[in-house]
Amino acid sequence: MQHEATDTKAPESQAPKSAEGLTRAALLGLCGGILLGGLFLLGVGLKTRLSPADCTGLSEMECGFRRDADLEMGRLQVIMGSGLLALGAAVVVLLRSRARAASS
Repeated sequence: MQHEATDTKAPESQAPKSAEGLTRAALLGLCGGILLGGLFLLGVGLKTRLSPADCTGLSEMECGFRRDADLEMGRLQVIMGSGLLALGAAVVVLLRSRARAASS
């Protein structure tokens, strides 16, 4: 009976560490997704801004509108992609600094 009692206490003492590790792993996974999404959005925004608009079959006014819309959409994508990259990097740095402080 005593052997069973010590076995039940051991997982309880490990529970806070495993919950902390699970939370940290989930946050790092989320940061990875944010970083990849930001990188993708930044790439698409740069491609949208740098590639010329395809104006086949459009009038001059429609082509100008399309170019302006593409430039603005590309600008917005670049800004949002950069913001996501900065946010993901900041959370990764925050998690790493907390892990170092806890281990010291």
